Amino acid sequence: MFTLTIEDSNGQLANQFSFDHGSYVIGRLEDSDIVLPSSSVSRQHARVFVENGRCYIEDLGSANGVIVDGQRVVSQRDLGTASQIRVGDFYLYLEYKRAAQQLSNQNVMSTLFISSGTDHDKLVRIGDSFAGEEFSLSELSNTIGRTDENFILLSDASISREHAIIQRIGDDYTVVDNGSSNGTKLNKKPLRGTQPLRRGDIVQFGNLQFVFVNGDAKVDPRDYAGSSKKSSTNVTLYVSLAILGLVGIAVGAMAVLGMFSLKESKKGAPEAQIASPAELLEAKIEALLDATDKQMQQRNWDGAIATIDELLALAPSHAPAQDFKERARFEKAGAELLDRAEQLSEQGRHLDAQRILVQIPADTVAYESAQSTLGHVNKTLAYNLKSEATRLFNDRRTRDHSEAHKKVVEALVLVPDDGEALELVAKIEADLTKKKVVFEPYARR
Repeated sequence: MFTLTIEDSNGQLANQFSFDHGSYVIGRLEDSDIVLPSSSVSRQHARVFVENGRCYIEDLGSANGVIVDGQRVVSQRDLGTASQIRVGDFYLYLEYKRAAQQLSNQNVMSTLFISSGTDHDKLVRIGDSFAGEEFSLSELSNTIGRTDENFILLSDASISREHAIIQRIGDDYTVVDNGSSNGTKLNKKPLRGTQPLRRGDIVQFGNLQFVFVNGDAKVDPRDYAGSSKKSSTNVTLYVSLAILGLVGIAVGAMAVLGMFSLKESKKGAPEAQIASPAELLEAKIEALLDATDKQMQQRNWDGAIATIDELLALAPSHAPAQDFKERARFEKAGAELLDRAEQLSEQGRHLDAQRILVQIPADTVAYESAQSTLGHVNKTLAYNLKSEATRLFNDRRTRDHSEAHKKVVEALVLVPDDGEALELVAKIEADLTKKKVVFEPYARR
C-alpha cells in the first residue's frame, strides 16, 4: 500500500491518502484527482500511477516541472518505496507500507524505507578525468545525449543529441543505440539492436566509458584502468620488449600484405565491403528522422525543428523532412498560444486568455489541453458575471434588472448548465415581465 502525504508551502499537512492501484492526475484544476490550488502548479501537472506493483510519477508537460529527491523528472520515474516529490509550492512524501501478513515473523504494519540509491542501478564513469561520476537510472526511459532534454547529459563532441536509451522494465535494464553518429559499445563490441544490461558490463557511448552496477555499489575507477598490474619490474620490461617486437613484426607484415593487396586489386580481386557515401547519407537521414519522430512524440517542438534543420542541411529537398518541419512549427505555435493563455489566466486576465484559447487549432496537440483550460476560464468568467448580475438585481439603490438580465445570460452562454444562474435568470425575467419591461427571454440551448 502506498501512502502520499501532502504539505503546503507553509509546511502544514494539506492532505493524505493511500492507494495500491490506479492512476491519479495532480493539478490545480478542480477536475484533477489531486488538486493543488496554486499558480505554480499547472492545470494538469503530473500523474502518479501504479504498474506491476511499483509506483511511478510522470510529468504531464508542466511549466515548473516535477522534482523527485532533488532531481528533475524528464518523463517518468520509479518512486521506489520512499520519495520526496516537489510539485510547485507543495511537497509530497510517498511511503510504501506492506501488510504484516506479507512479512515473516511480523504481526504489525511495517513501513519500509529504502534510500533512492539502492532502488535503482547506475552508471559510473571510468577511463577519463571525470571517472567516478555516477548517474542513477531512476527513469523508466533513461535517455542519454548531448542536449538538455536528455535525462543523462554528456557534454562531449563524440556524443550525439539523442545518443542512446537505457530502459527499465521491473528490475531489468536494456540498452539501445538511438542512431548516434559514433555508436554505442557493450563490453567493447558494437551494440546491435536492444541488448540486456548485466551488472559489471562496460558500456561506451561515443568515446565515454561507464560501468553498469547496483545502485549502492562502491566503484573504484582505478579497477578499470585497462592494464594489469605486474609485481615485477623485469616482467614489465620483458613484456614491453615483446610488445615492441610484435609491433615491428606487425608493421612489416602489414607492408607485405599491402603490396600483395595492391597487386591483387589490380588483378580485379574483390575488395572489402565498405558502405558508399550514399548509403552512409541514407543511414544518417533515417537516424535523424527517427530522432525527430521521438522529439515530436515528446512534444519537444524546438528540438524537432533543430533536428530537421540538421537533416535538411544534408538533403534540402527531402519531402518528409519538410512536412515534419511544417508540422513541428504548427504545433509549436499552438503550444506557445496555450502557454501564453495559461500565463494570462494565472494573472487574472481571463478575457485575454479566452481570446487566445479559442484561436488554438483543433488539429494540434495543444487543443485538448486548451479546451480544459478554456473550461476553467469560462467558469471563472461566468462566476464573475453571475455575481455582478446578482448585485444589480438585489441592490435597491442602483437596481438595473435589464443589465442584470444581460449579465446572467452572458454567464449562461459560457456555462449553460449552471443551476444558480438558471435560477437567477428565471427570477429576473419574472420581475421584468411583471414590470412590463421588454426583453428577449433566455432560451436554453
